[in-house]
Amino acid sequence: MDFENLTARHDPPRQREVRGIFSSIFVLQNRLQTIFDKTEDDITLKQFMLLAIVKNSNDDTTFTHLGHILGSSRQNIKKLALLLEEKGFLVVTQDPHNKRKGFIELTPKAKRYFAEINKHHVEKLDLLFQDFTDEELHHFYHLVSKLYDRIEVENAEELI
Repeated sequence: MDFENLTARHDPPRQREVRGIFSSIFVLQNRLQTIFDKTEDDITLKQFMLLAIVKNSNDDTTFTHLGHILGSSRQNIKKLALLLEEKGFLVVTQDPHNKRKGFIELTPKAKRYFAEINKHHVEKLDLLFQDFTDEELHHFYHLVSKLYDRIEVENAEELI
């Protein structure tokens, strides 16, 4: 990808780089989704991410909480969850005291799925990051975390 073509060449370097990073994140997300969706027959990347978050959640698996984690609306999480329920990967239950509050649990099929695809996913991720040194990977992780934290601040300010 030609980063120079993502932004105006006359912008100051910092502004050009910020725009290039922003554009690249969007493009990379789409490309990663395409790669994943080509290799997986059963589920999409978005569905996989929901399953992975549920798998690694300790307590709160409500649509609202999972939507916050995945940067998606409660309604979109519910749609994903219902599709995954139809495919046998999830069970959606309602809070008996609050009918609008739905919880998500993995099924044995989802647990088998993770056991089967784990090695493949580790290999894919290793390929994607093979050109990074451990130090570069550490810095990249730190920088992505810093951006994530800033996005969280922006989201919180929107709610005020």
